[in-house]
Amino acid sequence: MKNYSLIIWDFNGTLLDDVGAALGSVNDMLARRGKNPISLDEYREYIDVPIRHFYEQVLDLENEDYEAILVEFQQGYEAHVKSSGLTRFVPEALEEARRLGIPQVVLSSSEQSQLERLLKKYGIDGYFDSVLGADNLLAGSKVERAEKFIETHGVDASKAVVIGDLLHDCDVAKAIGSQCLLITSGHHDRERLEQACVRVEDTLESFVKE
Repeated sequence: MKNYSLIIWDFNGTLLDDVGAALGSVNDMLARRGKNPISLDEYREYIDVPIRHFYEQVLDLENEDYEAILVEFQQGYEAHVKSSGLTRFVPEALEEARRLGIPQVVLSSSEQSQLERLLKKYGIDGYFDSVLGADNLLAGSKVERAEKFIETHGVDASKAVVIGDLLHDCDVAKAIGSQCLLITSGHHDRERLEQACVRVEDTLESFVKE
């Protein structure tokens, strides 16, 4: 960790272990439509950025209001996420980065106010120099916000690392020219993450200790 000058954290599935909350909300939505639930493996296979690609596989978007679907998911997610906690070794990683004086940033597809509220709820808001959430519920690409942050702050991205749980986090790292670490406990499984040809770990333990 000490070799990095900046850590850019993803939130959902990386800092927060919320895969169960997301899957629970999706299956609630399917149940209301008389559809069968999907498994965790199916969820991890379908989930994508932008999130519309996911819903195209599990719902009939031609006959539903897409924005209403996003709101419905968020309402269910808020109910399920109450039982979620931080991902293993996140507290240790955040504290070690602080001890080493490494700036930390959160870059998330979550809506800004929701992101700030959840960071505060889990007691980790004080670790971050910047919180870069979305201005909508579309869960779209994070690349533009990452590029803007790097440009605005004059960061040498080659000494930064993006830590996430989706292939899209690798896309972000490649776009800004940083290193990347993907963990398998989030929304994509190891098989998908290894397609990115970057470092993949089951937990953050080795990152904390290196």
